Amino acid sequence: MAFATEMDRVARLLAEDGVRAVIPEDIDVAAELGSQSSYNQFKRAVSRAHIAKVRDPRTIGILVINFDKHGMRSYIGPNTFAEIAVAFADRKRIYVLNGTPNMYADELSAWGVTDLAGDLGPLVEQYRHLCRQDRSQLKLPWS
Repeated sequence: MAFATEMDRVARLLAEDGVRAVIPEDIDVAAELGSQSSYNQFKRAVSRAHIAKVRDPRTIGILVINFDKHGMRSYIGPNTFAEIAVAFADRKRIYVLNGTPNMYADELSAWGVTDLAGDLGPLVEQYRHLCRQDRSQLKLPWS
């Protein structure tokens, strides 16, 4: 959840364009939970809940909010990569906001991930097109 603020901003922008989005719960509560064991249990529950949203048949895809972090261009963390893999396995559309990091470039390319290069326009257009085809697909969870 390194980019939680950016996720909220992008969710608002998408809402302005009529795109419904679901963002993961903020899991940055380690200090409040006390022990590492309690934190791990909480994090597993939050991850399972979010993955269930990704796997929901009404979900058409995921949007990965990625920026530079830890000296890496277009950083995607391990949890987000796992979410991408689940979305790919369930044949969901996958978008990355700001490029693909070199360490995942081969997989993301092979999986047909769309790089938006910072422009939400193509995602919004595709969402509207899909919703005109099937009104039951009205959610777009992302990380």
